[in-house]
Amino acid sequence: MTPRVIGIGVGLALGIVWMSLGLGAAVLTGVLALVGWFVGSLIEGTINITDVWNAIQGRRRSLD
Repeated sequence: MTPRVIGIGVGLALGIVWMSLGLGAAVLTGVLALVGWFVGSLIEGTINITDVWNAIQGRRRSLD
């Protein structure tokens, strides 16, 4: 199992607890799964946090 799969599993497990509280919780399940995937990807090293931060701020990467 990769950290991404574990992250998705944890996010879904936490979301299922919230699902018993209504429709908004179902949306929260998807958000938690996405957050779990993102954190797992950071741990796995497939996403570089510096590149993500620069993309959020609208900066371009250097070409070297």
